[in-house]
Amino acid sequence: MVAFLKIIITLLLTALMLAIAYGFYRTWKTGWSEDYDRFQQGMVPSVMPEGLWKGTALGLGEVSWKGKKFFKSGTGINLVGEEEKFPFRFSKEMSIKDGKKEVIRLDYNQPENPFWLRFIVDEMVSTGENQFLGIVYIKVIPWLPFRMGYFTLTK
Repeated sequence: MVAFLKIIITLLLTALMLAIAYGFYRTWKTGWSEDYDRFQQGMVPSVMPEGLWKGTALGLGEVSWKGKKFFKSGTGINLVGEEEKFPFRFSKEMSIKDGKKEVIRLDYNQPENPFWLRFIVDEMVSTGENQFLGIVYIKVIPWLPFRMGYFTLTK
C-alpha cells in the first residue's frame, strides 16, 4: 500500500511540475510575440466596452469561442458557439503580471463558473477605435500568473 501511495504522489508531483513548466514556456513564448508589444502600447479607453464584441483567438485557428458581451453593470458573458456561457466581472485594474500597466481585467472567479475556469483572468487594452487586444492568464499560483495567449475583440 505504501509503494502504491508513493507512485501516486510521484505521478501527481510530476504532472504538477510539467504543468508549471508549460506555464513558464507559454509565458516566455507569448512574451516574444508582436502581440505583446501591441498590448504594451495599448491603453484603457475612457469609456468601458458595452454590447456585443466579435472575438478571435489569435494563433488557434477556428475555435468555438466567438466573442464577449459587456453590460454597463461591469459584468459580461462569453459567446461560445450559439450559447452565452462563462460570466465574468470587469473593471479597470493594474495588470496582474507586473502591476504597472492599467488594463481592463475580466475576472472569471464567479460562483456560476466551473471550478477550472475560476483560475482564468483576461486583461485587455484598446489598440484602436472599437478594437481590443486581450491576454489570457492562468492564475493557479496567486503571485505567478502564466500568460497563455492572445485574443482580439472588434465592434
